[in-house]
Order: sequence, then C-alpha cells, then structure tokens
Amino acid sequence: VVRDVAVARLVRNARRHGVVLRLGPRAGDFVVPGTPLLTVHGGTAHPSRALRGTVSVGVERTLHQDPAFGLRQLADIALRALSPSVHDPTTAVQCLDRIVQFLSVAVTLPLGTLHHRDRRGDVRLVQQVPGWSDLVDLAFEEIRWCAADTPQVTRRLMAGLDDLLLLASEERRKPLLRHRALLVEAVERTVPGASGRAFALRPDRQGIG
Repeated sequence: VVRDVAVARLVRNARRHGVVLRLGPRAGDFVVPGTPLLTVHGGTAHPSRALRGTVSVGVERTLHQDPAFGLRQLADIALRALSPSVHDPTTAVQCLDRIVQFLSVAVTLPLGTLHHRDRRGDVRLVQQVPGWSDLVDLAFEEIRWCAADTPQVTRRLMAGLDDLLLLASEERRKPLLRHRALLVEAVERTVPGASGRAFALRPDRQGIG
C-alpha cells in the first residue's frame, strides 16, 4: 500500500524538469507491483531517476499521511462493539465521539483533488485524497446499518450529525443531511411504536446518560 508521499521533493523535481506530475493511487491504496504510481505530463526529459524514492510503499497502512485509516479503525471498533456477540454500545458511542471530532476538523480542509504548486505558483503535482463525502460515508454508513435498534448509538449519531451541520458549509452539509435522513428511515423501519422511535432519534451527545 502507498504509505508516504514526498510532496516537496516531487514538486521540486517537477519544476526542475518542467513537468506536471499526477499521483495515481491515494495514500492507503493497495498497488499491484509493476503498475504506475506517477504520470508525467509535459517536458522533454523524463525525470524517472529523480522520482525514485519519492513514494513509499509497504505491506500495511499507516496513519502518517492516511488519516482515513484512523477513521476506518474507529468505525471497525464501533462495528465490533455493535456485533451481537459483543453488544457494547458504550464503546460504539466513544468511537462516535472521536469520529465526530475528526470530522469537525476535516469539514474545513481542502479535500478531493489537491494541486501542489511551486514557488512561482505553477501546479506541479496533482494528488487525490478522500473527498468530504468519502469521509462522511466511511464514518457513518456501516455504523448506521448496525445501530438502528440501539438507541444509545442512534441518539449519539443524531447529535454528532447535528453538531457537524452547524460547522459545515452549504456544500458540505449535503452528505450530512443524507446520513441524517437515512438514520431516520432506519429507525422508523426498525423500532416499533412512535414513542420508541422518538426516543431513539432524540439527539444526545452521551447516547443515554
């Protein structure tokens, strides 16, 4: 998997050779040996020797340049906690605390396609990172599927979505609203009785006390 990308070195080498580089896989992507990591656009001299060692690969993902991996780990812990064999909703709520904290920072960051520029302002490296919708889906999709009949978790999830909606720009509100609506649908489909559904959908940052 791609673990680290030497962005500054890539930008310097691209400027020196008069090219624009595009990094294919994202940090955390599995790459098949022999497949290309970088695409070179423009220029007359091929900078392959200068690019050696600028992309580090390994057998496991790391958190260094792959923050989505941390989100993946938190979601996995929450899913294990919600499994019938464990049934530990408090741990799932604690995972949601950290997931919401993570997204509260990411909500203002540039995401998706990054354009790294040299000191003259020319684009020298195009890099893909997870988009906002990607991160929101990673954070909430699977947990929502497993939590519909667990009011402690649905209440914490509803509160987290509402908090993030207060921080998000209009464009970044859309995936949050989508997950909020899907949570309501899941609870209405799963929980019997209007009062039970109302209780399960009442936002609560502690879940249930």
